[in-house]
Amino acid sequence: MTKSEKSVYQETYVRAAGAIAFIAIVDANGDEGIGSAFHIGDGIFVTARHVIDGVTINEIATTKPAHLSDDTGGKASPPRLFKITDGPYYGPDELDVAVFRVDLGQTLLPAITVSQHTDYALEENDLILSDVLIIGYPPIPFTILPSQVVTLGQINAVVRVHHSKVLHFIASATARGGFSGGVVLDKSGIALALVTESLGTRDKPVEMGYMSLLSIEPAVDLAAEKFGFSTHGSYPGRYSDTLFAAKFSDPNARSLSSFIYDASLYVYDDDRDVFVEFNCADEALLTEALATFNAITPLRRQQVDEHYVLYTPVDNPPASLLLDAGEAVAALFVRSGYRMMASERSHWQLKI
Repeated sequence: MTKSEKSVYQETYVRAAGAIAFIAIVDANGDEGIGSAFHIGDGIFVTARHVIDGVTINEIATTKPAHLSDDTGGKASPPRLFKITDGPYYGPDELDVAVFRVDLGQTLLPAITVSQHTDYALEENDLILSDVLIIGYPPIPFTILPSQVVTLGQINAVVRVHHSKVLHFIASATARGGFSGGVVLDKSGIALALVTESLGTRDKPVEMGYMSLLSIEPAVDLAAEKFGFSTHGSYPGRYSDTLFAAKFSDPNARSLSSFIYDASLYVYDDDRDVFVEFNCADEALLTEALATFNAITPLRRQQVDEHYVLYTPVDNPPASLLLDAGEAVAALFVRSGYRMMASERSHWQLKI
């Protein structure tokens, strides 16, 4: 790494450091532990579910002063203690993500900007070999107080795991307890993921496993659902013209790649133009999918070219009806034995 590259990462870290807190806990056995969390705005913090679920939280605090910026009114914000005022709330299906809100009082706190990428849109190699900053609070033996630790890592793989429906990234950094819930930033300081777990065998130490990073998407969705969080300052969630999209794999195809899809559905709605795209190699199932969508809101076939077909609604259905139709088609694929590998939902259209 050149000196200029190092300087860029140092500046990114300094801007972010004041937005990252430690969480000191005591578990059911009376053992003390520590995890990490990061502020994404309006007093909303993101962490890993396993850091705070089923334990007593003793303390939540930052240890670094906030970076001097417009976010803090041009004044330095010193390290501070927080108390949870709302939450914590946990992700669905035991997903290892949690959000909570604290009272910031009169002092502003810098916020980490979150990426708007989704599992649906992310290709297998998009982030491979990307350098990332990983910030958290792994315990350091013999130290007196919690110390923030930052490490420069690299994304080495994008994987799917048995116990989660959301993409995970494998990082080159060493997995250590206490990093859990910490933020993963790209060079510009945008959060791509959070640290969740060490992927390893049960009889091996944490440090022997792979550092696993959970894609930031479910944290954004959870914060939008519980607190109305928005990535664009208007409607909750991320601003996207994709109303509903899903990709499916056919287990009978026995593909060796979890990024090869056998069917997909895409519903686009920017509040002006609306179209729907179906893809499925099974012609009978494709016909049934079209019939399922048509039963809820009729579609008109549009032959774009020799190989490409789109469908547009016959009428001008509300976004809620289009979403219902998309969900019904997704349920059909699942009932037919297909596995939903990735999905995307944007609900801003429903608020209009």
